[in-house]
Amino acid sequence: VPPSASGSAAPPNPRLWSVMGLLPPDQLAIYGTARALVGWHARHRFCAQCGSPTDSVRGGWQRNCMSESCNAQHFPRTDPVSIMLVEHDGDLLLGRQPRFPAGRFSALAGFIEPGETIEEAVAREVWEEAGVRVGEVSYVASQPWPFPSSLMIGCHATALTREITIDATELEEARWFTRAEVSEAMAAVTPQSNLGLGARLESSGAGPSFLAPTPNALAWHLLDWWLRR
Repeated sequence: VPPSASGSAAPPNPRLWSVMGLLPPDQLAIYGTARALVGWHARHRFCAQCGSPTDSVRGGWQRNCMSESCNAQHFPRTDPVSIMLVEHDGDLLLGRQPRFPAGRFSALAGFIEPGETIEEAVAREVWEEAGVRVGEVSYVASQPWPFPSSLMIGCHATALTREITIDATELEEARWFTRAEVSEAMAAVTPQSNLGLGARLESSGAGPSFLAPTPNALAWHLLDWWLRR
């Protein structure tokens, strides 16, 4: 995805995210790397230290300030993001943002702030977005996400409270879902043979209660992991 005429990175495109699901893992990794690097170059044409133009070197993996009095070196950055499944008495807390397709719910997520541990970021984000307190937090898996340059750090958290109070600037809705509801939603986007035992629960006959994330997203893999437990 090339930079725009103004030099800024192209904005995230949900339709592009869907097309990414058609790529095999090795090609998806190549695309993700290229997409993140192109976006980084588009946003770092000038030195953050002195404002002078920068030049691409080392095959695009570095930019150097062109000012002889500065000579600062700049490297691609990755922004850590916590993304978490929050569980309480066998139910999962999932939320939806206004930009999601109708009916889609996913794991809560947010950027890790300077000075925070992963566990602290999980607890803060869940409290800020949904008003739910969490206790134990454990790591599950990670995924690079090149929109523009994030590393999604997937976790599981145990909720200490259940009442939901959403931050309307972050979420449109948040709800608790049962294991049967999660199984049904996942089975609707994935062959049941690829899921754990939870996916073989009987269907309610009314269709899934929500639209699950697509398999190219870490949120889908977190839900799949949860069903396999």
